[in-house]
Amino acid sequence: MSLTITVADPLASRLQSRAETEQVSVDELASRLLENGVESPLEPEHWRTVNRRRLALIEKRFARGLTDDEDAELQRLQELADRQLEELDARMLDDVARMEASVNRWSRGHEVRT
Repeated sequence: MSLTITVADPLASRLQSRAETEQVSVDELASRLLENGVESPLEPEHWRTVNRRRLALIEKRFARGLTDDEDAELQRLQELADRQLEELDARMLDDVARMEASVNRWSRGHEVRT
C-alpha cells in the first residue's frame, strides 16, 4: 500500500536537509522515521488506554467470544503489548547491567581477606 502525506514547510525542509546529509531520498528517510516511530513504545497515558481496551477484549473473548474484527484488533493490541514489554525488558536489563558493574567495581575495592 502506498500513502501520500503533506507536511508543513519547516518539517519538509528539515527532512530534505537530513536526507541530503544521509545521502538517501526524502521518501526513504521519511519511511524509516515513520516506521521507527510506529514501532516505538507508546507514551504511558496512551498505553494505559490501549491496554484497557486489550484487557476488555481478552475478558470478552473468554466470556462471550469475539467477532472477527475484534479478534483482529486484539491481535494488533497483543503485538503492541509485546513491543511495549520488550522495551521495558531492555530498560530493566540495562539497569541490571549498570547495578552489576557498580557492585563489581565496589567489590574490587573491598576484597575480603581471610
